Amino acid sequence: MTAESLIKSSWFYRDHTQKTMFNWALYELALKIYDHIQGSKLKPLQRWKSRHSKKQLAEFSAYYAKRMQVSILENLNGSGIVAMYDIYLTDYCHTNTKAEDEALGKLLGDAWRALAESCAVCGCNCFIRMEDYCEFFDRMDRGGYLS
Repeated sequence: MTAESLIKSSWFYRDHTQKTMFNWALYELALKIYDHIQGSKLKPLQRWKSRHSKKQLAEFSAYYAKRMQVSILENLNGSGIVAMYDIYLTDYCHTNTKAEDEALGKLLGDAWRALAESCAVCGCNCFIRMEDYCEFFDRMDRGGYLS
């Protein structure tokens, strides 16, 4: 199953007014996180993945992306860094080992950097036009995937 089939874009808004470019970027981050989890060959993450279903991994990816909202906004407001807070992991993953948390932390940073690289060449400017309405949600709601 693909990230797009497991992670629903509707998880990133409650109503029409929340279909923003910023929330779309969070959705894209969740997709990157999921893909990085699935592609990881790190032994601690292999053990961690084996204890979770694909649906649980998708839910974790969406959770973490949404929790990153504050850190991303801090960065956009001039902090200069996007902090990957450990507490986001411990709030969600209560049974992780230290090695699993460390491996997840690295993976989450890699997913963020991958999104930033994608955004650098994308003309949508989600982080600049944060509050603008995002029609991509409507396309996904109708079952149309973006290319």
